[in-house]
Amino acid sequence: MSPFRLWLTLGALSIPIILVSIDLNGIVVLLPQIGSDLGASADEVGSIVTVASITSCAPLLLVGRVATRVGSRRLLLFGIALLWIAAVICTFTESFSLMMFGRALEGLGAACCFTTSLAVIDYLFDSKRRPVAIGIWGGLGGLGGAVAPLVASLLNQAFSWRAFFGINLILLAIALVMLLILVPKIPADAARSIPVVIMGLLTLGIAGTIGGVQHSAFGGWLSAGTIIPIVGGAICLALVWRLRTPETPLVPTTITRKLSFRFGTAEATLSNWGSGVVMVLVPIALETIRGVSVLDAGIIFMAFSIPFALGSVISGSAIDTYGGQKTLGASSAVFAIGILVLVVVGITGPMVGIVVGLAICGLGNGVIYSGATSVSFSDIVTSDAAEASATLSMLRVSGFAMAVALSTSIAGSLDSGSSSSERGIRTVLIIAAVITAAGIPAAFRRGKLTRVD
Repeated sequence: MSPFRLWLTLGALSIPIILVSIDLNGIVVLLPQIGSDLGASADEVGSIVTVASITSCAPLLLVGRVATRVGSRRLLLFGIALLWIAAVICTFTESFSLMMFGRALEGLGAACCFTTSLAVIDYLFDSKRRPVAIGIWGGLGGLGGAVAPLVASLLNQAFSWRAFFGINLILLAIALVMLLILVPKIPADAARSIPVVIMGLLTLGIAGTIGGVQHSAFGGWLSAGTIIPIVGGAICLALVWRLRTPETPLVPTTITRKLSFRFGTAEATLSNWGSGVVMVLVPIALETIRGVSVLDAGIIFMAFSIPFALGSVISGSAIDTYGGQKTLGASSAVFAIGILVLVVVGITGPMVGIVVGLAICGLGNGVIYSGATSVSFSDIVTSDAAEASATLSMLRVSGFAMAVALSTSIAGSLDSGSSSSERGIRTVLIIAAVITAAGIPAAFRRGKLTRVD
């Protein structure tokens, strides 16, 4: 494949990732209007976010195993088709139930695309170009998530919330045609077994646990909507632990025994706690505590988005120069420092201080996001790429979802009865800084990792 075709393929692979990132993160600002138009209550409309995050995370290991069995190219195209159907439903629906169905399909399509696009990158790019390719892919996806509130508010103001989904119909169709032409057939492993019962229980367990924790943010920890899913999920996960055997591992040992993979996924999961708090709770705090508009909050958050994209792009060069451990350790420290700057400045403090804090966070987070992926894949063989991608994505998305849910619950309990208190947001930011900083010693306490070269 010529260099031009190779990088064009990377661009096409990035289109659905950017759109999914925008959709999963930007819809929050549109919930009031969607609920009003579709006749949903404030409690009900929050489930539009929950259902997509659950269906994008819970089946990831199953999706990874299926991709290995049938081929990543086939499942990638299937995922894009699911996203397009979901966009049709969400754009034109007049029913809240159909909106929920569309969002569930969108989450499943996202799971297929996130898992397989990384596997395709691993197959197409050699070890020298792969970190750069992953950096660009991760940077564009992360940038999409960071600018999502701004994009959503601009489309809503110019047209309506339906345009937020409708624009995907054109862009996903373009991506599907390009990938049909550009992506070659990728070898599949037809002998790879799929333990349906165990994978099904695992999917239900993850869905119940994450769904219950997310419900606690607005329903409380003692509500039936919180307790029943968490208990049910825990039972399913216990059954998975009991039924698993060495012959049917959830993740192949050829993946889990790789030190670079364990290290990279640990760094990705820890840093995504900070990502969840900074990318979701800080914009909300700017709106509710400082009183800025949704549009202004999106503009302010460009201070995070631009450095994030820059950090993602330079992560490959940094790993090549300094090695994976030093790069991820240093970027964890930078990200934690940026979060602490936001703690010190406060949401109502000088705007220049908030912008500086967001910029530091964005740079550190961008390097970790793509750098952790590159390190995780440095020793993974092509036949394991889909399942390695699924495992990394599951842990990363779980960390993000848990961070948002638990931090929202903590902040809400600390600021109960006051819409101007900063105690809650400061507390969850401190917790996020501590968890993110845990990646610093982890980066240096283990044996030296193989460089990505």
